[in-house]
Amino acid sequence: MQGDTCNLTVSLLSGVFTKPSISAHPSSLVHPGSSVTLHCLSELDFDKFILHKKGITQHFQLPAKIIHAGLPYTQANFSIDTMTPTDAGTYTCYGSLSHYPCEWSAPSDPLDIVITGQYQKPSLSTQMGPMVGSGENVTLSCSSKTPFDKYHLSREGEARDHWLSGWQSHNGTFQVHVPLGTANPFHGGTYRCYGSFKGSPYEWSSPSDLLNLSVTGNQPMGAFVICLLTEAGPPQGQYHKPDILIGLSGVIISIGIFLSVLIGYWCSIKNRKSKTGEDNIT
Repeated sequence: MQGDTCNLTVSLLSGVFTKPSISAHPSSLVHPGSSVTLHCLSELDFDKFILHKKGITQHFQLPAKIIHAGLPYTQANFSIDTMTPTDAGTYTCYGSLSHYPCEWSAPSDPLDIVITGQYQKPSLSTQMGPMVGSGENVTLSCSSKTPFDKYHLSREGEARDHWLSGWQSHNGTFQVHVPLGTANPFHGGTYRCYGSFKGSPYEWSSPSDLLNLSVTGNQPMGAFVICLLTEAGPPQGQYHKPDILIGLSGVIISIGIFLSVLIGYWCSIKNRKSKTGEDNIT
């Protein structure tokens, strides 16, 4: 990576072009000594990309390469060959043209690069075991002997992790509980958790052992109705019983009205046929 003559405080005009995207491969969670590559990508025909780390004035730039994946894109790959704590942090990238080296695009969305393996791993478990029936309430528990300030729950296949503040002491250990709510097939997957401290937010513990959560059986119809009624309500795992009862009452009332209308319509047809028969006899 090479430095550039422009910087974020002198002779720089940013936001001239649409922002590029930034991603980390193979992952934004990196073990010490491992390598990670930051990809800057844009649909615009930039000549170069600039990588900036939050908190420092120095930045790095690389020439853009044109790639074809249905539509042409420009891309630059910034490599960290040996991950250390000083490499961890928040990164953004910019795009620029060679004729206007100090006119940069808008910044990409920030990307946190985290170094793991700095502390002893926590453990991750469920009260009901790794196999749960559909419709049962599921809670994940992340615990450790280290009093971490934050716990992080990560699910394989999802880009974001959940930050869990606070802890409670229990038998000499520290725990945080994560209610997932009523189990359904969506909750199945591979989970792990980490711990960290406020003073070093980019330095996490080793990951817990993997927890493979399996949801068995078909989801009951009642649970399906509840999910529909609460879809626009509180976050998952925080359903309010009064809301559910009101919703179910509404469904029952609606069904009753529908049946009443249907029976009334059937009776009216029967009465018409009966009257027609009497007129024919007369």
